[in-house]
Amino acid sequence: MELSNSVNYLCSTYGDAFADVYDDWYQQVTDVEGTVALISNLSEGLDVLELGVGTGRLALPIAAAGVPITGVDSSSEMLKHLTARDTSGLVTTHLADMSRWLPAGQFKVIFCAYNTFFNLVDPDDQEKCLQLVSDHLTPDGLFVLEAFVPSNYSLLPTRGVESRHTTEATVLNITVREKVSGVVRGQSVQLGEAGPILRPWRILIKTPDELDQIAARHGLDLVERWQDWHQRPFTSSSDHHVSVYASASS
Repeated sequence: MELSNSVNYLCSTYGDAFADVYDDWYQQVTDVEGTVALISNLSEGLDVLELGVGTGRLALPIAAAGVPITGVDSSSEMLKHLTARDTSGLVTTHLADMSRWLPAGQFKVIFCAYNTFFNLVDPDDQEKCLQLVSDHLTPDGLFVLEAFVPSNYSLLPTRGVESRHTTEATVLNITVREKVSGVVRGQSVQLGEAGPILRPWRILIKTPDELDQIAARHGLDLVERWQDWHQRPFTSSSDHHVSVYASASS
Protein backbone atom coordinates (compact mmCIF):
# COMPACT_ATOMS: atom_id res chain seq x y z
CA MET A 1 0.00 0.00 0.00
CA GLU A 2 1.36 3.43 -0.97
CA LEU A 3 2.06 5.57 2.09
CA SER A 4 2.00 9.21 1.06
CA ASN A 5 4.54 9.11 -1.75
CA SER A 6 6.55 12.33 -1.79
CA VAL A 7 5.91 12.81 -5.51
CA ASN A 8 2.16 13.24 -5.17
CA TYR A 9 1.90 14.45 -1.58
CA LEU A 10 1.20 18.19 -1.50
CA CYS A 11 0.79 20.68 1.34
CA SER A 12 -2.98 20.40 0.82
CA THR A 13 -3.12 16.60 0.77
CA TYR A 14 -3.76 16.04 4.47
CA GLY A 15 -6.52 18.62 4.75
CA ASP A 16 -8.24 17.57 1.56
CA ALA A 17 -8.17 13.92 2.66
CA PHE A 18 -9.52 14.49 6.18
CA ALA A 19 -11.87 17.47 5.74
CA ASP A 20 -15.06 15.40 5.61
CA VAL A 21 -14.28 13.50 8.84
CA TYR A 22 -12.15 16.01 10.73
CA ASP A 23 -14.86 17.39 12.99
CA ASP A 24 -16.06 13.90 13.89
CA TRP A 25 -12.65 12.37 14.42
CA TYR A 26 -10.75 15.25 16.03
CA GLN A 27 -13.24 17.38 17.91
CA GLN A 28 -11.97 16.03 21.24
CA VAL A 29 -8.25 15.82 20.47
CA THR A 30 -7.42 19.04 22.25
CA ASP A 31 -8.95 21.31 24.84
CA VAL A 32 -11.07 23.70 22.76
CA GLU A 33 -12.34 25.64 25.77
CA GLY A 34 -8.85 26.03 27.22
CA THR A 35 -7.39 27.05 23.87
CA VAL A 36 -10.06 29.68 23.30
CA ALA A 37 -9.64 31.11 26.80
CA LEU A 38 -5.86 31.40 26.63
CA ILE A 39 -5.65 32.76 23.08
CA SER A 40 -8.39 35.27 23.82
CA ASN A 41 -6.61 36.39 26.98
CA LEU A 42 -3.19 36.70 25.33
CA SER A 43 -4.65 38.63 22.40
CA GLU A 44 -6.10 41.35 24.67
CA GLY A 45 -8.88 41.68 22.10
CA LEU A 46 -6.47 42.43 19.25
CA ASP A 47 -5.95 40.61 15.94
CA VAL A 48 -5.22 36.88 15.99
CA LEU A 49 -3.97 34.65 13.18
CA GLU A 50 -4.39 30.87 13.22
CA LEU A 51 -2.05 28.74 11.12
CA GLY A 52 -3.86 25.67 9.80
CA VAL A 53 -7.32 26.98 10.64
CA GLY A 54 -8.99 23.89 9.15
CA THR A 55 -12.74 23.66 9.69
CA GLY A 56 -12.74 26.41 12.30
CA ARG A 57 -12.77 24.10 15.32
CA LEU A 58 -10.85 26.76 17.28
CA ALA A 59 -11.26 29.91 15.20
CA LEU A 60 -15.04 30.00 15.37
CA PRO A 61 -15.33 29.97 19.18
CA ILE A 62 -12.47 32.49 19.40
CA ALA A 63 -14.37 34.76 17.01
CA ALA A 64 -17.56 34.21 19.01
CA ALA A 65 -15.68 35.48 22.06
CA GLY A 66 -15.25 38.80 20.27
CA VAL A 67 -11.64 38.39 19.13
CA PRO A 68 -10.90 39.39 15.50
CA ILE A 69 -9.37 36.32 13.90
CA THR A 70 -7.92 35.39 10.53
CA GLY A 71 -7.11 31.86 9.44
CA VAL A 72 -4.76 30.39 6.86
CA ASP A 73 -5.05 26.87 5.48
CA SER A 74 -3.60 25.10 2.45
CA SER A 75 -6.70 22.92 1.98
CA SER A 76 -9.65 24.31 0.04
CA GLU A 77 -11.77 21.41 1.33
CA MET A 78 -11.10 22.36 4.94
CA LEU A 79 -11.99 25.98 4.24
CA LYS A 80 -15.22 24.95 2.53
CA HIS A 81 -16.31 23.27 5.76
CA LEU A 82 -15.32 26.35 7.77
CA THR A 83 -17.28 28.66 5.47
CA ALA A 84 -20.36 26.44 5.75
CA ARG A 85 -20.18 26.60 9.55
CA ASP A 86 -19.32 30.31 9.73
CA THR A 87 -22.78 31.57 8.79
CA SER A 88 -22.06 35.03 10.24
CA GLY A 89 -18.75 35.46 8.44
CA LEU A 90 -16.78 35.96 11.65
CA VAL A 91 -13.51 34.43 10.46
CA THR A 92 -11.41 35.91 7.65
CA THR A 93 -9.82 33.03 5.73
CA HIS A 94 -7.04 32.65 3.18
CA LEU A 95 -6.12 29.64 1.08
CA ALA A 96 -2.34 29.52 1.38
CA ASP A 97 0.66 27.45 2.40
CA MET A 98 1.71 28.86 5.78
CA SER A 99 5.38 28.35 4.91
CA ARG A 100 5.04 30.50 1.80
CA TRP A 101 2.64 33.33 2.62
CA LEU A 102 0.77 34.97 5.48
CA PRO A 103 -1.75 37.81 5.17
CA ALA A 104 -0.57 41.41 5.27
CA GLY A 105 -0.54 43.20 8.56
CA GLN A 106 0.69 42.41 12.03
CA PHE A 107 -0.98 40.26 14.65
CA LYS A 108 -0.95 40.36 18.43
CA VAL A 109 -1.11 36.55 18.56
CA ILE A 110 -0.28 33.97 15.92
CA PHE A 111 -0.95 30.39 16.97
CA CYS A 112 -0.62 26.89 15.60
CA ALA A 113 -2.47 24.13 17.48
CA TYR A 114 -2.57 20.34 17.72
CA ASN A 115 0.73 19.40 16.04
CA THR A 116 -0.22 21.34 12.90
CA PHE A 117 3.30 22.75 12.66
CA PHE A 118 4.61 19.20 12.17
CA ASN A 119 2.57 18.99 8.95
CA LEU A 120 5.37 21.04 7.41
CA VAL A 121 7.49 18.03 6.49
CA ASP A 122 10.35 19.87 4.82
CA PRO A 123 12.78 21.35 7.37
CA ASP A 124 13.16 24.41 5.15
CA ASP A 125 9.39 24.93 5.28
CA GLN A 126 9.44 24.91 9.08
CA GLU A 127 12.18 27.54 8.99
CA LYS A 128 10.31 29.66 6.42
CA CYS A 129 7.10 29.48 8.41
CA LEU A 130 8.71 30.80 11.57
CA GLN A 131 10.38 33.60 9.64
CA LEU A 132 6.96 34.62 8.31
CA VAL A 133 5.56 34.43 11.84
CA SER A 134 8.33 36.67 13.10
CA ASP A 135 7.66 39.16 10.31
CA HIS A 136 3.91 39.30 11.01
CA LEU A 137 3.87 39.78 14.77
CA THR A 138 3.33 43.16 16.39
CA PRO A 139 6.37 44.37 18.37
CA ASP A 140 4.78 42.95 21.54
CA GLY A 141 3.14 40.01 19.76
CA LEU A 142 3.25 36.35 20.74
CA PHE A 143 3.54 33.11 18.80
CA VAL A 144 1.83 30.16 20.52
CA LEU A 145 2.67 26.63 19.40
CA GLU A 146 1.00 23.44 20.63
CA ALA A 147 2.57 20.03 19.99
CA PHE A 148 3.27 16.65 21.51
CA VAL A 149 6.64 15.78 23.02
CA PRO A 150 8.37 12.82 21.34
CA SER A 151 9.65 10.36 23.92
CA ASN A 152 12.79 8.36 23.05
CA TYR A 153 11.88 9.02 19.44
CA SER A 154 15.00 7.42 18.00
CA LEU A 155 14.10 4.14 19.70
CA LEU A 156 10.58 3.89 18.28
CA PRO A 157 9.84 1.18 15.69
CA THR A 158 10.09 2.30 12.08
CA ARG A 159 6.76 0.70 11.17
CA GLY A 160 3.46 0.25 12.94
CA VAL A 161 -0.24 -0.46 12.60
CA GLU A 162 -2.97 0.66 14.98
CA SER A 163 -6.72 0.28 14.74
CA ARG A 164 -9.69 2.09 16.18
CA HIS A 165 -13.41 1.94 15.72
CA THR A 166 -15.92 4.67 14.97
CA THR A 167 -19.67 4.31 14.91
CA GLU A 168 -19.59 3.68 11.18
CA ALA A 169 -16.22 2.15 10.37
CA THR A 170 -12.95 0.60 11.45
CA VAL A 171 -9.89 2.75 10.86
CA LEU A 172 -6.41 1.28 10.43
CA ASN A 173 -3.56 3.73 10.92
CA ILE A 174 -0.43 2.50 9.14
CA THR A 175 2.83 4.38 9.72
CA VAL A 176 6.38 4.31 8.42
CA ARG A 177 9.11 6.36 10.10
CA GLU A 178 12.04 7.34 7.92
CA LYS A 179 15.19 7.08 10.02
CA VAL A 180 17.27 9.54 8.03
CA SER A 181 14.76 12.34 7.42
CA GLY A 182 12.69 11.81 10.58
CA VAL A 183 9.49 12.10 8.54
CA VAL A 184 6.62 9.86 9.61
CA ARG A 185 4.45 8.80 6.67
CA GLY A 186 1.02 7.43 7.36
CA GLN A 187 -2.16 6.17 5.81
CA SER A 188 -5.48 6.06 7.62
CA VAL A 189 -7.50 3.31 5.99
CA GLN A 190 -11.21 3.66 6.70
CA LEU A 191 -13.09 0.38 6.27
CA GLY A 192 -16.85 0.71 6.01
CA GLU A 193 -19.86 -0.06 3.87
CA ALA A 194 -18.63 2.22 1.09
CA GLY A 195 -15.40 0.26 0.81
CA PRO A 196 -11.89 1.35 1.82
CA ILE A 197 -11.12 5.07 1.90
CA LEU A 198 -7.46 6.11 2.03
CA ARG A 199 -6.46 9.22 3.95
CA PRO A 200 -2.70 9.94 3.75
CA TRP A 201 -0.75 12.11 6.17
CA ARG A 202 2.83 13.03 6.98
CA ILE A 203 4.56 14.81 9.85
CA LEU A 204 8.08 15.93 10.71
CA ILE A 205 8.38 15.79 14.49
CA LYS A 206 10.55 18.16 16.51
CA THR A 207 11.39 18.14 20.19
CA PRO A 208 10.67 21.26 22.25
CA ASP A 209 14.40 22.08 22.25
CA GLU A 210 14.56 21.76 18.48
CA LEU A 211 11.55 24.05 18.11
CA ASP A 212 13.24 26.60 20.38
CA GLN A 213 16.35 26.51 18.19
CA ILE A 214 14.35 27.06 14.99
CA ALA A 215 12.43 29.91 16.60
CA ALA A 216 15.62 31.56 17.87
CA ARG A 217 17.11 31.53 14.38
CA HIS A 218 14.21 33.73 13.33
CA GLY A 219 14.24 36.17 16.20
CA LEU A 220 11.75 34.44 18.48
CA ASP A 221 12.58 33.63 22.10
CA LEU A 222 10.72 31.21 24.34
CA VAL A 223 8.98 33.13 27.14
CA GLU A 224 6.60 30.47 28.53
CA ARG A 225 6.12 26.74 28.21
CA TRP A 226 3.21 24.92 29.80
CA GLN A 227 1.97 21.37 29.76
CA ASP A 228 -1.45 22.40 28.48
CA TRP A 229 -3.74 25.31 27.73
CA HIS A 230 -4.58 25.67 31.43
CA GLN A 231 -0.96 26.65 32.05
CA ARG A 232 -0.07 23.68 34.19
CA PRO A 233 3.71 23.45 34.67
CA PHE A 234 5.73 21.72 31.98
CA THR A 235 7.97 18.99 33.41
CA SER A 236 10.37 16.35 32.15
CA SER A 237 7.51 13.85 32.12
CA SER A 238 5.09 16.03 30.11
CA ASP A 239 4.04 14.47 26.82
CA HIS A 240 2.51 17.69 25.49
CA HIS A 241 3.45 21.36 25.45
CA VAL A 242 2.02 24.77 24.75
CA SER A 243 4.96 27.11 24.07
CA VAL A 244 4.85 30.90 23.83
CA TYR A 245 7.48 32.86 21.89
CA ALA A 246 8.06 36.61 21.63
CA SER A 247 10.29 38.74 19.48
CA ALA A 248 13.83 38.74 20.77
CA SER A 249 13.96 42.49 20.28
CA SER A 250 10.86 43.22 22.37
